[in-house]
Amino acid sequence: MTMVFRHLGQRIREERTRYRLTQEQLAEAAEVNESYVGQVERGEKNPSLETVVSIANSLGVTLDYLLQEEIKVEPDSLINELVAIAKDKDPEELRLMVNICRMIDDYTAKVRQKER
Repeated sequence: MTMVFRHLGQRIREERTRYRLTQEQLAEAAEVNESYVGQVERGEKNPSLETVVSIANSLGVTLDYLLQEEIKVEPDSLINELVAIAKDKDPEELRLMVNICRMIDDYTAKVRQKER
């Protein structure tokens, strides 16, 4: 079980630093103590589900994203995550997202074709 919490802490730290948030900023947004965020990130504390949900919401990610390497992620949950990301975007942002997805799809198809 400690591996799960260690991985969770690492993922939280990755997301926090990706958004250039300090532990203090994340703690304030998630309504937890700053030192507690550090302890969770280091895998020293096992946060409650309520705390993990609060941290995930503060980072704008889903619980399955935070745990994705520890649990098997089903394609439907990934589609739901894409929908959640796209939900509040304006048409121009959505067009950009669709174009990026198409580029990725084209690239991976070419890679698969070369592997044959």
